[in-house]
Amino acid sequence: MKKWSLKARLIYFGVIALVSAAFFALQFYAYQNGGQSTWEAMLLIVWGILAAFGIGGFVYSIARKGR
Repeated sequence: MKKWSLKARLIYFGVIALVSAAFFALQFYAYQNGGQSTWEAMLLIVWGILAAFGIGGFVYSIARKGR
């Protein structure tokens, strides 16, 4: 990933963040509306971690922009 341009990294992490956040929202909606099983809670945590990874990569890429 070192050889990727800033624009490519922002697109990559942005897509990961948007898709993960969308699935997190869907899972959160399903969890709140009666499907409160252990598996649904685990999926909620996994989608949250993946969304955090995408957002973190996006922020890290912007922070390292000047270097």
